[in-house]
Amino acid sequence: MKKRVEFRPATLNERKEFYKNEFNIKKVKDWFKKNGMKLPQLCAIDAGTETGIIIDKKLRGNLLYFPFNELNRKIIEYVPEDVYYSRNYYLNPKKVLRTLKFDKWEKQELVFDIDSENIKCKCSNDEELCKNCINKAFILAKRMRKELKKEFRNIKMVYSGRGFHLHILDETVFYLSLKERNILTKKFSKYPIDPWVSRGYIDLIRMPFSLNGLVSRKVISLNNLKFYKRKSYPKFLLE
Repeated sequence: MKKRVEFRPATLNERKEFYKNEFNIKKVKDWFKKNGMKLPQLCAIDAGTETGIIIDKKLRGNLLYFPFNELNRKIIEYVPEDVYYSRNYYLNPKKVLRTLKFDKWEKQELVFDIDSENIKCKCSNDEELCKNCINKAFILAKRMRKELKKEFRNIKMVYSGRGFHLHILDETVFYLSLKERNILTKKFSKYPIDPWVSRGYIDLIRMPFSLNGLVSRKVISLNNLKFYKRKSYPKFLLE
């Protein structure tokens, strides 16, 4: 392994290498099935807005939405910076794709997003992200999960590359209203969460096992709340 692994944007070739040799759509499907969830109706990719590392400059600033069954094809075509799935479930997802109106959902998965951007940290070398940021976020995510366990039964933690997502998968939670989600967000506001995610106004969340192209890290599901940092390194950082 390299002596020092940077949190840096992945190059276009590195993203191509990752999605060709490491990404596995079966693992994605198994993750949803194992957690008692239906496959997402809609997915989205950002081809390279934040880094500017993009296959087609005309795509910069745009999110491309599509049904889950097109995920592999879209990844191969665009080699995206980011891959997301929509937490929303609709009665008519095809109409939503046509109109791009995402507000009238039937149910929505509840996720709390603890992001290092919301944590005060004096990063070394003026970097936007460092190991201390991630370690602090991990400690806070575990602490928050312990509190959430008092109210919810099924909670999964995912490392997003810059922080941690707490997926609340109790069936009843999917039917919470925006008002109820806002109350929960306020209740746990002592933690550095992104309120737009937990309130339900942003439906997209990072796809497990995809690559966070902003920091060159794999999005990994955490078992037994152990954070195996090495497992989040794509192969191109280890060669």
